[in-house]
Amino acid sequence: MNPPLFEKFLRESKKRLRDRSDSEKVRMFIDWCDKNNTEEIILRLSSEEKGGWSRNYSLDFTTSRVIVSKKGLLTKFADLGYVAGLAPYPYLVLLKDLDTSKIRKQAAMTPDDLVKKEGFCYHIPYSDVEDLVLRKGMETMVANMFGRAIVSNFLSIKMASSGKIHDFVLPVNKNGTYEQVFFWVSVILPTKCRPYYDEGQ
Repeated sequence: MNPPLFEKFLRESKKRLRDRSDSEKVRMFIDWCDKNNTEEIILRLSSEEKGGWSRNYSLDFTTSRVIVSKKGLLTKFADLGYVAGLAPYPYLVLLKDLDTSKIRKQAAMTPDDLVKKEGFCYHIPYSDVEDLVLRKGMETMVANMFGRAIVSNFLSIKMASSGKIHDFVLPVNKNGTYEQVFFWVSVILPTKCRPYYDEGQ
């Protein structure tokens, strides 16, 4: 997406966005993109495992698929644009001040840009998702002076065509709590592949 296309969305949707919840606003944006045959990045999650760079990924949830990209050494410590969370345009939909000039150039990437990047690994179309499970990482819980906290949660995506399961570790310090991730993933995914709520007990 580019600023002129986003402006078109605002012109057509601004009145309907009023008094809507954040989740409804993002869902409206997704539906508008689908209606206009525009694939847009909606959410990024960061997957990291200890013991090597080969298992550190960016998971970009678009309007039609999950794009999995391997992180380089630089992006492991300083992701360009945003680390995890809503992508720039969906995030702007939630703001009262809808100023497209606030989008950093590095962050305004398209799905095609991600696929062409050197770190691209593979993509998972939502139409090929059999099961998507988001599990609370109870076994990663640690205790400190402030109490107990979960360090990581886990995402598993099973593909219908091959039966292959893709597993990812989602650090809380990069992605937010289990409840936050579950909420936004549930908002953006089609009904057929929305995540199962797994307390991990």
